[in-house]
Amino acid sequence: MTPAPLMLEPGQLTLAQLRAMYRTHQPVQLTDSARPAILASQQTVSTIVAGGDTVYGINTGFGRLAQTHIPQHQLAQLQRNLVLSHAVGTGDL
Repeated sequence: MTPAPLMLEPGQLTLAQLRAMYRTHQPVQLTDSARPAILASQQTVSTIVAGGDTVYGINTGFGRLAQTHIPQHQLAQLQRNLVLSHAVGTGDL
């Protein structure tokens, strides 16, 4: 039987909830109150990209490549690569 989803409330995530997620593979779901914050963040990033300001990690490389400007047509790939670079396995937990 699949456990009920853990409802994630913005600013309320606890260490106990994280443990439950990875130990029991409990599904997670965002509460409706998360949507405004997600949309606000999306708008902020869109404004930065449209305005041409240089902002670390949005339109620059990361770490040693922080001074490297990434052209607008490559920004989606930059963000995809960031996620993929963290998608590694370590075996059983």
